[in-house]
Amino acid sequence: MNLNLKGKTAIIGGSSKGLGKACAVSLAREGVNVVICARNVEALKKTEMEIEAHGVETLALTADMSVADDNRRIVSATIEKFGGVDILINNSGGPKPGTFREVSEDDMDEAYNSVLKYNIRMINLCLPYMEKKGWGRIINIASVSVKEPLPNIVLSNIFRSAVVSYAKTISRDLIPKGITVNTVCPGYFKTDRITQLINRGAEAENISVEEYERRAIEDFPHKRYMDPMELGEMVCYLCSDQARSVTGTTIQIDGGLVSGLL
Repeated sequence: MNLNLKGKTAIIGGSSKGLGKACAVSLAREGVNVVICARNVEALKKTEMEIEAHGVETLALTADMSVADDNRRIVSATIEKFGGVDILINNSGGPKPGTFREVSEDDMDEAYNSVLKYNIRMINLCLPYMEKKGWGRIINIASVSVKEPLPNIVLSNIFRSAVVSYAKTISRDLIPKGITVNTVCPGYFKTDRITQLINRGAEAENISVEEYERRAIEDFPHKRYMDPMELGEMVCYLCSDQARSVTGTTIQIDGGLVSGLL
């Protein structure tokens, strides 16, 4: 299937590793020029070299996605190098884990900036260029917690759900302009974030990390942690012309984990 993405330009947040990197690699394989952004300079340079092997142009920018000046710098540098932006993948690390009794107001403010406010700001910065072309794709990477709140990550449950609400709200206004907005909700992929949660769970239950992971996999319908590239390939489809009528959706990739109907 020809996704008709060659020559497009994508900005991908949190893309030096994990799910963001998988999105960047998948898009690069389709001929998309990619702007990768992350705080870890070493990981960013390594990912840049991997992506360049696919024969596309890349721009690697060290940035904190929760900082407004960095968001503006990312979009400005993208326009300077590529002349526009066609695809925006909003992806950021999860906020501090913990129950509602364990998080502070400062934790809430940080989560708001790093998950929701950053998301809205990046959309607002990119929209004028998409509207000018009459084509655009905005994809938010959230979590299955927006469909079934998970224990011990109350901040993620709150602010990622707000991202979904915002995406749904703006999607009807943007589809007449050729711009789609969708949210992808990953389940348990083998990323650094999952490793952090596994370690926290093992400590809370006073068992080994290996034992905690074994128990977790037993509860998965497909009995495994997923490969991040599975999510990257879904994102590629949502960016394609074939998905031009798919907007305002919240799509889970969870191996059947969430039991809800919607």
